[in-house]
Amino acid sequence: MTDERDTTGDELFTGVEDIDDDRELAPILTPEDRPRGILSPTDREYLCGHKEYAQPQTDANRRQAIRERVVNGLEDFALLSVLLEPGEREKVFAELGQEETDEALASMVAFAYLGVEGDRHRFETCLEHGILQGATVGQFSQSVGRATDADVSISVEYDPNIEALYQRFEDNGELTDAEIGALVRAGRIGEDDIEELAETSGGFPGVFVGKGAESGE
Repeated sequence: MTDERDTTGDELFTGVEDIDDDRELAPILTPEDRPRGILSPTDREYLCGHKEYAQPQTDANRRQAIRERVVNGLEDFALLSVLLEPGEREKVFAELGQEETDEALASMVAFAYLGVEGDRHRFETCLEHGILQGATVGQFSQSVGRATDADVSISVEYDPNIEALYQRFEDNGELTDAEIGALVRAGRIGEDDIEELAETSGGFPGVFVGKGAESGE
């Protein structure tokens, strides 16, 4: 299989076909058949679980090659953002179309957010610098002068991990009011458990002690 292909697909991923039933974990995605980008077609097959290597060193070589291409691809954006002609940049996004552009940009943001390990302050700073750079290069604000500042604020809310909370409850770990409430709403604990928590924790609100714990602990 060669790394360069001319066929393009309509979607990023299509349905899974021709799965090897002997695999421990069947692939859940089939990569779109399209020319090489940062990833080669073989890279995509490997990441999606459609390609395996018998030799550990060959597998390690593939992972290293992917890392190197991603590193160099990311560094190329320093050139693309400043030096690619506006007309060529417009053609890139026109070829993708609005929906695919939005999906691709969301994936880029997700990868970047994972890359900074969810450090929201650091990520906000990166986004602010990038927006300011783009506004300056693109001269979007010519009518009001040169762009001098950008502000980004990120807030992430998570649904509680009910299984993890219940396990902590079973292990006599500490739970907050909100965590107890989440377990009640999920139907994992009932009125008797609440009463026991109140007795063993010496009353609430505050931090509750898990099921069966001694009040002196």
